[in-house]
Order: sequence, then C-alpha cells, then structure tokens
Amino acid sequence: MTHVFTGSIGILVLGSLALAQTPPPEADPFTVERAFKEGGKVALQLASGDYTVRAGASDRILVRWTPDRHARLQDVQDLRVSVRVTGSTGTVVTSGKAVHMDFLIVLLARSDVHLRMRAGEITLQGIDGHKDIRMTAGELKIGVRRETLASAHASVTFGDLDARALGISKSGIKRTLDWFGGGDYELDARLGAGDLTLAEIR
Repeated sequence: MTHVFTGSIGILVLGSLALAQTPPPEADPFTVERAFKEGGKVALQLASGDYTVRAGASDRILVRWTPDRHARLQDVQDLRVSVRVTGSTGTVVTSGKAVHMDFLIVLLARSDVHLRMRAGEITLQGIDGHKDIRMTAGELKIGVRRETLASAHASVTFGDLDARALGISKSGIKRTLDWFGGGDYELDARLGAGDLTLAEIR
C-alpha cells in the first residue's frame, strides 16, 4: 500500500522523517577532552613534538592537535592520543610520529603536573601546582609565579638555563639552580640538552 501525505500534516511528517535521517555532526577528529576537577594531578607522557600546555577556565582536560604542512596522511593516521581520568588523576598519552603536529593541552589552572618527553619544544604557562618535569633534549619554557613557589630546582646538562624570573641566569655545561621561597608549590625541571627558561608570569 502506498501512502501519500497531503496538506500541512504531510509536510510536517516528511520534515520529521528527513530530520530523523540526518546524521549527527561528526566530532572533531583532532580533539579529545575529559571532565576533570581542579586540584588534581595530571601525568603527561608525550611523544617528541611541539606542545603548548596552558591553563583554561573550564572543568576539563582538553587536547587538540593540528597537522602542519609537512605532515603526511600516514603520520596523522598513526598518531594516538589518549586522555584518561581516574578520580583526581588525569593521564595524557601521545604516541606515534608527532613531530609534524602542533599540540595544545589545556589543564585547569590549579593542577599538579608530571611531564615526561624525549625531545621537542614545550611551553607550560599559567599552571599553579607542583611540577615534576623531565625532558631529554629541546626547548623547555615554564611560566612561574615566584610568590607561589616553596622551592625550585632546575638543571641543564648541556645548554642554557635562564631563570631570570628567580634572579638567576646560567649557560654552559651542567648548570643547576636551587631556589627557595615562601609559597606552596615545588618545581623540579630537568633537561638533558637544550634551553630551559623559567619565565615570570605577570
């Protein structure tokens, strides 16, 4: 039996059927986010690449990446990004060929950060909390508020250590600083080869 819809009712029904058959918009394939609460610990286990880690106003961890003009389709397909949250601990893991990706990682402003990466560039800005950072080679820039720090340890085996935010600047081989203040948070940043900068957040 064939049904013919006539009049305004028929138009309404046909319109409803069309809406029901319209697929929902696709999620952004280059973004992962998870709900998270302020004051937790975030472990960053990152493949070599370029990363900006900054504070956000929302209640979640967000990771977004953008392939640059040198990225190959296979690089994009092989890249894996995982964001897991268990209680007050978040874990961000990137793996695969990430050197032709620009990453943005947004954390809550009050988060403890545990970061491990072999090589690349990292800028960490606007995050208050304990920081434990290890990087083999590259450029590492960390924004600090000296009034929030209880202590700061930073070292570079080969390269420059610029900590003018704490009144210290060194270059050469095996540069190390230890600084103590009246704040609440501890900073421990260690770089094998490259440039390490502690920049004041104004």
